[in-house]
Amino acid sequence: MARIQLQQAWIVGLLLLLLIQSLQPSNCEMGSSSRISSISSGTADGTEEWGYTDVRPGAHMFWWLYYSKIILQTDVPLVLWIQGGPGASGVGFGNFQEVGPLTTDLEPRESTWLNVAHLLFVDNPVGTGFSYVDNTSLLSRNNDDATADLLAFLWEFFQIHEALRTAPFYIVAESYGGKFASQLGVALQRKRISSTLDFNFQGIALGDTWISPIDFLFAWGPLLKSFSEIDEAGNNVLLRFAQAAEKEMMKGNFTNATLIWADMEEAVLDLTDNVDFYNLLQHETSSDLSFYGTSLEKTAARHLRVTQTTNLTQVMNGPVRKKLGIIPSTVSWSQSSGAVFGAFFGDFMKDTISQVDELLALNVNLTIYSGQLDLICCTAGTDAWLQKLKWAELTSFNKAHRSPLYCSEGGKTAAFIKKHKNLTFYWIMDAGHMVPTDNPCMALKMLKMITGQSTENVKVQAG
Repeated sequence: MARIQLQQAWIVGLLLLLLIQSLQPSNCEMGSSSRISSISSGTADGTEEWGYTDVRPGAHMFWWLYYSKIILQTDVPLVLWIQGGPGASGVGFGNFQEVGPLTTDLEPRESTWLNVAHLLFVDNPVGTGFSYVDNTSLLSRNNDDATADLLAFLWEFFQIHEALRTAPFYIVAESYGGKFASQLGVALQRKRISSTLDFNFQGIALGDTWISPIDFLFAWGPLLKSFSEIDEAGNNVLLRFAQAAEKEMMKGNFTNATLIWADMEEAVLDLTDNVDFYNLLQHETSSDLSFYGTSLEKTAARHLRVTQTTNLTQVMNGPVRKKLGIIPSTVSWSQSSGAVFGAFFGDFMKDTISQVDELLALNVNLTIYSGQLDLICCTAGTDAWLQKLKWAELTSFNKAHRSPLYCSEGGKTAAFIKKHKNLTFYWIMDAGHMVPTDNPCMALKMLKMITGQSTENVKVQAG
């Protein structure tokens, strides 16, 4: 633990430096004289729309809507994609790297989720991607702030898009986005129950989400050891980090716990020769890591899942920016928002298990999915926080039958599924942190099942 104590002051200094660099006006600020009111634009054929919504005075959230070309049904679902980080751009990563109509090479993506639903991407929290604030004091600082902004955005979005109010509305979240989505879902369901919700909220999917950080920290050591990445001595080193973080959390010192998490990630890299946190079968190279100047920048960027995305940055600030036509000249899309990440530093290690419990108690259709090769939000950690739920049906869920799923008849096993009441869990094979990128066929099939568009016959039985 001496190493942790000695490094904390050093890391604080790096954090402050990162924040100073990230809070320059060219990245996420705009003077009041250049303030843009809520505006929108779109393609001539009406298949895409995008714009800014002022979720608070001086806080401008960017969104991008794609309409599905499905013509065989009238009740096409609408999926809101919430990215992680905090500070990763859904408009960039989720859109061009995972489920949108085009790849980062601006070529058509066969596995786009537009084959199943309309897609809505947001750059959340404000300060992320093309979203911006007039003053850095307006950045969200915690989950409550971010949830309030998302609620404000959705209210305005559905006021403008009346035709989409009846569309089955689903939220799909990845990584840190799960913390936003779980609290947002509770707020929406409460409004639905009180008959004050004017759109058709149907469910939430949490994909490799950072719901309970401490459970992942405790899971990393045993998982890495099982993959021959570390030995028992290395496992003990990582265990001490997790215990130290837990001790700080129990005291309410969540900022200190975040600092220990940052130290722990560096220790993982040292012990494993730079294992890829997003795919246990791969290792990062020195060139992957050299793009970032400081240790903390590497840690933040890694959690934002932005390694090896230089081409995406060029695409977003080049042809995409030109196409959109409404991005202020002082706003630049970046690979990671250090400002947003730093603003959430004290909230980072807090969990939202209670919100997941409430989602289930409020009868929200909840899906959890996990890529088997993910480390950062590994399946073992996900199962650990799942077992902490106070949901009355948890024992029955644990006893439910787990069935295999296939992408094609006669193909290899692509996933396993377990379902009980309003909770469904998918174990996704051959996938790391970004499931739609690593196993696009299964991800698309899963979405069809979530939205009720698949005829898959899944056997469900109690123990």
